[in-house]
This record gives sequence, C-alpha cells and structure tokens, in this order.
Amino acid sequence: MDNPIQQTTNKMTGPVPSRPGMTPPQGPSRPGAGTAGGGMEMTPREIMGILRRHVWMIIILMIFGTVIGGGAWFLCNRYFPLYTSMRAIDVDPPIEIDPMEIASVQPQKDIYYQFRFTKASLIKQQNMLLNLLEQEKVRETNWFKRYATVDDALKELDEDLAASAPRDNNYLMVSMRCRSAKDAMIIVDEMVRIFLLQQKELAQGGLKDELAQLKNQRDKIQATLNQIEASLESIRSGTRFARLNLGENQSFRDYMDEKLADLERQFSLYDGQKSQLESVIATLQARAATYDFDEVVKREVEEDPIARQMRASIAAMEPLLDQQLARFGEDHRLVKQTQATLKKMYDDYAERQRMIGELFRQSNLVDARDNMASLTQQLETTVQQLNAARAEYKEIDRIRSEYARYEQQRQENQTLLEDMNTLIGKKNAQHDNPRISKLASPYAATDPREVSFPRWELFFPGGFILGLLAGLGLAFLVEMANDLIRTPSDVVRHLKVPLMGMICHIRDDEDAEGIDMYHVVRQAPYSMMSEGYRQLRTNLRLSGPEGTMNKTLCITSGEGGDGKTTVAVNLVSTLLTEGRRVLLIDANFRRPSMSRLFPRPQANGKAEFSDFGLSNYLLGQCANEDQVIRDGGLEGLFLIDSGPLPANPAELFSGERMKSLLDYCKTRFEYVIIDGPATLVSDAKTLASQADATLVVLNASATHRGAAIRILRELRDIRANVIGTVLMGAKSRKGGYFREVYRSYQEYQRVHVEQPV
Repeated sequence: MDNPIQQTTNKMTGPVPSRPGMTPPQGPSRPGAGTAGGGMEMTPREIMGILRRHVWMIIILMIFGTVIGGGAWFLCNRYFPLYTSMRAIDVDPPIEIDPMEIASVQPQKDIYYQFRFTKASLIKQQNMLLNLLEQEKVRETNWFKRYATVDDALKELDEDLAASAPRDNNYLMVSMRCRSAKDAMIIVDEMVRIFLLQQKELAQGGLKDELAQLKNQRDKIQATLNQIEASLESIRSGTRFARLNLGENQSFRDYMDEKLADLERQFSLYDGQKSQLESVIATLQARAATYDFDEVVKREVEEDPIARQMRASIAAMEPLLDQQLARFGEDHRLVKQTQATLKKMYDDYAERQRMIGELFRQSNLVDARDNMASLTQQLETTVQQLNAARAEYKEIDRIRSEYARYEQQRQENQTLLEDMNTLIGKKNAQHDNPRISKLASPYAATDPREVSFPRWELFFPGGFILGLLAGLGLAFLVEMANDLIRTPSDVVRHLKVPLMGMICHIRDDEDAEGIDMYHVVRQAPYSMMSEGYRQLRTNLRLSGPEGTMNKTLCITSGEGGDGKTTVAVNLVSTLLTEGRRVLLIDANFRRPSMSRLFPRPQANGKAEFSDFGLSNYLLGQCANEDQVIRDGGLEGLFLIDSGPLPANPAELFSGERMKSLLDYCKTRFEYVIIDGPATLVSDAKTLASQADATLVVLNASATHRGAAIRILRELRDIRANVIGTVLMGAKSRKGGYFREVYRSYQEYQRVHVEQPV
C-alpha cells in the first residue's frame, strides 16, 4: 500500500544511497561546513508554516500597534495640532515665446519638470528664508515670537516651510505648517510675494543687459551697410560699363553673349574649312606624285577634242591591223609597219592623257592653296576678335561679380538690420511683460480649517502596519533563534547527511497513547511510529551493499535521553518480524537498559543464563563468547547485557577482544545491533569505529544544530562509517507538512484496519 511516511521521508531527505559498496566520505570532511553558502533559503511553504504557528502573537501585536497608533493620534491632536496653509504659483514653460504672436508651445515633459523643480529649490535657499524672517509681518506673528533667536526661527522655518513641484502639474506648491492657521497664511503669502518679486527683478535685469548688447550689434550692422552703399556708388560712377550692364538693364550682357557665340561659331566654321582644305591639298599632292587617273581626269580626257580624234584614229587602225594579220601573217613587213604605227598612236594617246591630268591637278592644287591662304587670314582675324571679346567679357564679368557681391552683402546686412530691430522690439515687449519671470500667483494662501497633523488615517494604519511588522519580525526571530534539528529539512539543509528515518512525536500518534515507547512496534503495529521504524529498516537495507543491511550497526546520539535505545529496540523488533536472527548488544556501560527491557528468564527462582555481560567478556572474565549471549525472550532475539562498569571502557572497545566478539557474532547472527553510549564520552567514538556502520539519533526537542554538526564531524574524523541519521520526536506544527501527512496516514490506516483491502 502507499505509505505517506515513506513519501515524506523521500521528499524531505532526498534519495538514500543504494549503490553496492557505497560508503560515506571518510577523513577530515566536516558535515555542515558548507551550510553558509547554500541551503539556507526558506521555501514559501516554510514561511507560511511559521506564520500559522505564530498567528496569535502576530494578531496580538497588530492590535497592540493599532491601539498605540490611536493613542498617539489622540495625544497629538489634543496637545500638538498643526495647521498647513498652501499657495500655488503658476509656472510658464521654459521656452522663449514671441510676445507678438499667440501660440501654445508644449515643452518636453522632463525639461518642464526640471525647470519647475529648480524654481522650487530656489524658494528654500537660506537667503530667501532670511529675507522672509526680516519682513515685518512675519516678525509680528506668534510663530516668530516663540523663538529666542533668528537662528532658531530659521532652523524651524527650514523644516516647516515646504516648496514642491508636482510632476504632472504646471505649478509650484508652497506650504507652511505651524500651530496657528493665521500665521501659516501670513508666512506663505509673504514668501510667495518675496519670491515673485526677486524672480521678476532677476529676469528684467538680464533683459536690460541683453537689450544693450542687441543695440550695440544693430549700430555695427548699420555702419557696415553704409560702407557697402559707398562701395556700390564708387563702382557705378567709375566704370564705363556701369550704364550698360549694371542695375536692371541687361542688354549689353545679352549683346556680349551673342557676339561671343557668333565669333565662336565663325571660328569653328573656318577651322573646319581649313581642315578640309588641308585634306584636299594633301590628296592633290599625292595624286600629282603618282600620276593616278581618277574619274575626274578620265572625264576631262574623254571631253578633250584632240584625245577624241586620237581615239578615232586608233579605232580605225585596229581593224586594218586585224585584216593584215589575217591575210599576211605576223611576219609580213606591212603588218609590222602597221603595228609600229598603232603603237605610236597608243603612246601619243597616253602622253595626251598624262598631260591633261597634270594640267588638271596642278590647277586644282593652286586653287586649293589660294583658298587656304584666304581662309587662314580670315581665321586669324576671327581669333583676334574672339580674344578681344573674351577679354572684354571677362572685364565686365569681374565688375559685375564685384557689384553683385556688394549687393549681396547689402541685402544680408539689411536683413540682419531688420531682424535685429524686430528682436529688439520683442525684447522690449518681454521687458514690459508682467510674467517675465514665467511665474505668477493670482491666488491667496488657503485658510486651513482642519488640522494637518495628526491624521487618524495615518496613525491608525501606521500603528497597525508597525504592529504587523513587529509580529512578523518577532515570529521569524523566534524561529531563527531556535537552532534545534526539528524537521527532516533541517537535517538535509544544515547537516548534509542522509536521513534514514523519522519517528513522529507521541502526541501526534493516537494509536501509540499509553504504549511503552521501547516496544511500540510490537504493541502498536499499525501506529505511525511503528511505520516510521519499518521505514528506517527499509532505508538501512537499501543503503547497504547490494541492497542488504550492514552486519553490525552501532546506534549512538549526542546526549543521553535522545532516544537511541528506543530506536535500537524497535529496529530490532522490525527485523524480528522478518524472521531474522538478531543480536542486540547493550554497550552503554553508564546507563544500561537491556536487562530492564528484556529481563532474564528464570526457572525455579534462578536465572537460566549467567550474569556475565559485555564488560566481563572484554576484561577476559569469560572463557568464550557464548557465555555472554543470552536469549532475549522473543523468537530470533539474542542479547548481550552491558555488565558492570569498567574503569577503561574506551580502551576495551578498541581492543582485540571487542573485534573478535563482533567477528564471531557476524557468523552466528544476521544482524548485530549495538546500543552504544552517547558521544559525550569517548566510548561511543571507539565503538563506532569498530562497527560496519553508525547511525546517529537526533532528538527534535533536544539536539541543537551545532551539537549535531560536532557529532558528525567527530565521527567522520575517526573514519567511522556514518550512514545516516534518525530524527526522533518530530512534531507536526501548524502549517507544516507533517500535520497533513500524519492526518492522511491516520485516516488511511483507520480505513485499512476497519475495512481490509
């Protein structure tokens, strides 16, 4: 079945080590050494638990605080009432606004607030306060007469007079608090009057200096403008172009532009024609050198009458030659004469062609050269005219540029002069503006009808809140001052060791009422305490190698009475229910208890076993181990009583006989449980080093955090195998997790007993 105690242990302690052969760290490691750095945070559930446990104390302190606040309000209202008078000062935006125009300008919000804040801080300056105290009306008030010196009044005034600048409003608030409402009104009105007058004088004084500077600048601009006018007049009267191209008449400038354009076009035309003639002359010269006959020369030859007659003679001779060749052959004398005549005619025709071509080319070349000479002359003349026009144009352009520059300067200075006159006019208007300081207060100081201090809505809630804070602080102080190991979370948080089991307090277990705590597992098997011991047995088994419990287990605690014997006996009872053979050794020589919890069986008035105990065996008073082992009265249970108190128990526990006894018991019994002494004596440490594992019992009502840390540290220092702890007497508290778990377990167990499933 589901077990809420097991769930609680797992949630509060974390996983139990279960790897085979796993042992806790040995050597000088100290439990709790790292608690300062981690694990001290409180969960919301723990905080709510603290509040629920101390709820009545918190409520009482809240009521007490409310009563104290109410009483303080009553006394102050009767004997020390204060009245507050206030007056607002309107503040214009910190922007230069043209007084000639009607416009609303919205400044940046933060800048506007900073401007108002600065103005408010000026009111509280010491010179302003001293000036206020010098006023006759203020000196006649009862408030001023209460102080022996001006310094006393100044100190009190600095505390009671306030000037603030609300962030979301466009005004300043000046207030005065004193016992007389009339005095408060007088002081506020006088302060506002003095402040407005001072700010106006400062603003007007600054404007006067600014106006003087502006007028000086205006005179300088006027002098510069006069110089520019003189320079313009000098240009107009001293240049021959003045009447043609200055002012609005631009005809000469247009004429010069057209003239330059015509000359440049003419120059371009002549220059192009010159290039063409140069190309023609080069071509003609090339033809004259090569005697080439182009189409023009051929046409002239064809039109020449002599050449035409020569072609006709050749045309008539060629048929005659063909007839003679056909009749006489090539070697005939007549044929050869005809051929010679025909060749002579061809040569004459060629000479005629050459002569006609030469005459034609020479004639064209001469014409081209004549044209070239004429064109060159025209081009030179045009260049001279063009250069003269350009020089003239450059001169007029320089004069016009200088004139235009003076005109631009005149225009700029005229504009500056107009702007300066306009600005001076605006400054004069600002100087005469009644709100030149950007401050105005058309209101009067308020007449306070009610006291401003004390206010019940502050005293009563304030007392309530202070009482609440005191209650909360005291509750947490009580909790923090208690350094007991009370919960599993305390074990994990402060000790950093596994929590093997948790045994609830007797008052939280209804089934364990009236039951002997040493035998609660056997007498109340369905109780929560019994379930806690069974969970301890299970966790111990899971912590051992390969899921088995250590053979010898020493159980110790910090002090006597922490419950280690109760844990040992009930743990043995849980092991017996599994049919195990268990040996319980009473190793607490100073407070032995096994002989009382498990009396020796008697027959005929005599004990069945000898009276030897553990000390007798360790002192060598017994021949063998069986002489000290006796039956515990329960099936599977065997005991070794403590025996008489020896003089040197620590030395006996560290001897060979103790080791041989444990080795012998391991062979005969499945488990050996040692009820050891408290760690107050050295016996416990020596005994813990001999056992396979050590279990430390912590009492929730008695074990302090520092003591638990010391116990674990000392056991680790001697290399004892501390496998974990057991928390005895864990109480359920208001708001705690245990109360819900215990209630759920009781209901679950009650149903299980009444209606088995």
